[in-house]
Amino acid sequence: MFRKNIFWKIFSLFTILTIIPLIIFAIYIYNSFKNTYFDNYIEVLISYTRLIKEKIESDSAGLNYTGLASEYDKITGARVTIVDTSGKVLADSRHDPSTMENHANRPEVIDAMKGKTTSWHRYSFTLTDDMLYAAMPVVNNEGNTILVVRTALNTKNIEGNLAGVRNSIIGFIIIISLLTLTVTFIFLTRILRPLFEIQDGAERFSRGVFAQKIFPPKDNTLRKIADSLNSMASLLDEKLVIIEKQGNIQQAVLRSMKEGIIAVDYNENILLLNQTAKDMLAIGIESFQGKTLQEVVRISEIQKFFKRVSSEVNPQETEIILQAETDRSLQLTGTQLYDIENKAIGTLVVFNDITNLKYLDSVKKDLVANVSHELKTPVTTIKGFIETLRDGAIEDRKNAERFLDIVLKHIDRLNLLIDDLLTLAKLEQDSGNEEIEMETLAIKPILESVVEDNEIKSHHKKIDISINCDPDISAKVNKHLLEQAIGNLLDNAIKYSDKKTRIEVGAYAKDNVLNIYVEDEGYGIAEENLPRLFERFYRIDKARSREEGGTGLGLAIVKHIMNVMKGSVEVESKVGKGSIFNLKLPVV
Repeated sequence: MFRKNIFWKIFSLFTILTIIPLIIFAIYIYNSFKNTYFDNYIEVLISYTRLIKEKIESDSAGLNYTGLASEYDKITGARVTIVDTSGKVLADSRHDPSTMENHANRPEVIDAMKGKTTSWHRYSFTLTDDMLYAAMPVVNNEGNTILVVRTALNTKNIEGNLAGVRNSIIGFIIIISLLTLTVTFIFLTRILRPLFEIQDGAERFSRGVFAQKIFPPKDNTLRKIADSLNSMASLLDEKLVIIEKQGNIQQAVLRSMKEGIIAVDYNENILLLNQTAKDMLAIGIESFQGKTLQEVVRISEIQKFFKRVSSEVNPQETEIILQAETDRSLQLTGTQLYDIENKAIGTLVVFNDITNLKYLDSVKKDLVANVSHELKTPVTTIKGFIETLRDGAIEDRKNAERFLDIVLKHIDRLNLLIDDLLTLAKLEQDSGNEEIEMETLAIKPILESVVEDNEIKSHHKKIDISINCDPDISAKVNKHLLEQAIGNLLDNAIKYSDKKTRIEVGAYAKDNVLNIYVEDEGYGIAEENLPRLFERFYRIDKARSREEGGTGLGLAIVKHIMNVMKGSVEVESKVGKGSIFNLKLPVV
């Protein structure tokens, strides 16, 4: 672009300096020639007019003006008009005088009436064309003007003669201009080539290509420029290699950090922003160069924290919660940023995502509270009945047996609770273990085995269980875990369904996903309870759950089993119409 601009600017300047003087010269020559040409014609017309005038003055008696005008028109080729002092046309060689208007207002006639010999170049209203006029007064012996003789030539003929001259001048100008511009083009190309080569070299250097040096031109000044640029390129190459290594190390460190980092100067222009910080704060801007903190980070708590850190000498800490579809907790640690001279130049803030830590802490607290609560009820009950038996109820055999049955029931419940907790603990441990034994198995036999295991429970409530599964469907699963997951779902379906209802257990493949479902006609689940359904110890109806012998961990176990097998679990339910639990696994 630079090359084209400078070349065409110089070339255009030469073109203007060449063509404009030539055009001015051509116009001057043409106008001079035209004026001379017209002056000659005017002199000729004046001569023609003088001849006619002298003819009239020498022989005015009985002279036929019409014949005289026609005669001299044939001799001179000029139109002849004779006008009296009132402006009336007495004769005209090319028009009927009786139809012509009064000529007293014609400028050449007016001047001739005053005794002047005059010439005019104007439009003829009679002939409707441009004409060249010459007029003279005819005087009597007393010296009084009695007539005006006017001759005229059509300028078309004159212009036609001038056209050839004009075309010759234009052709000459074009030839001279082309020759001059060609020489200028060649001259500029040779003169500017070394400069363009230096420009090419400078552009290569600006792109970081330093291997190809600039060839020194012959001109001493340009050679010095080329040598300076080559030396500068060598130094830049060495410096950039060092900077690149340092930059690569810095970028590698920043990319590898799990912490987000934002650094700003005292005007809050962003100096540094790593990808982790972008992800944490959902920053969609690709480049932060030239942007302020307020333009990039629109979170007021973070902006206030930066201001607080910049005004304090000691490091500052705080925690914020980013509200979105899923809330995130961030820990912010900030300190002032110093240069190599230990001068404060800005603020540095490190972001740590502590969402998982907060969640695990909350889960731990909830688990301890829930386990304590779940254990407290049976332990309290067992203790109460044992104390009752010890206080003498053991002597009442009938009540003693009933109390012991209750104690046994609660001990069984404690066993179930402990078994489920151990199962969950094992599943959580196995979820991070990629060595879990998985094998490709047909699904229908697994469904049949689970239904058979729950046949007594379903028979007791007269619930009909049907199986809907293609025998060819298979998946890579852990048989024991899958049976436990389906068994938990089926056990819940039986527990929370009325008598004489139906349950369907089935499987189908869709979009390379295996769907294993348990559909019942039970009590159903309210929509607001669905998001927390798979949490530990979460119960919709705590009284009914305990009455049915549930521990509150069955669905949590199902969710963990699916996580271990790289699957997922979904649920659809409406109160009073039943539920559909769907286990999703990859199809083989």
